[in-house]
Amino acid sequence: MSGHQTPAGAPHGSDGLNGFHVEISKHFAFEAAHRLGGLPEGHQCGRHHGHSYRVEVRLTADELSGPGFITDFGELEPFAAYIKQSFDHRDLNEVLNVEPTSELLAVHLARWFIEHVEPAIPGRLVAVVVSETAKTSATCTVSERK
Repeated sequence: MSGHQTPAGAPHGSDGLNGFHVEISKHFAFEAAHRLGGLPEGHQCGRHHGHSYRVEVRLTADELSGPGFITDFGELEPFAAYIKQSFDHRDLNEVLNVEPTSELLAVHLARWFIEHVEPAIPGRLVAVVVSETAKTSATCTVSERK
């Protein structure tokens, strides 16, 4: 038998995928306020209010690298720093150039990740999920890219 085997018998690295699709995810959190325009009079989201936001990034790769990683979680630190510096304890109406809905925030974060983080890592972004509450979320799924 050649190569190092895992306990389940699958070799480490990309040879172990054999048609499987593998994803990883990491969660980030920040506190921020916002208000949404264009809503009916008296709508609760039209008032200035805050949320404990949770952001999840999901990544995949065609092949695993190193010891069998899509991406080392430590390589996502630039994204964590961007969230903390740009959004934590801020008014999203003041830092975003779009209406600060969860949907548009997910798109903004996906674009930033693709431009600033993805070029330096072996994995590629699949989706960004933004949650304002424990019961709600918006997902920006990245279209197939070449």
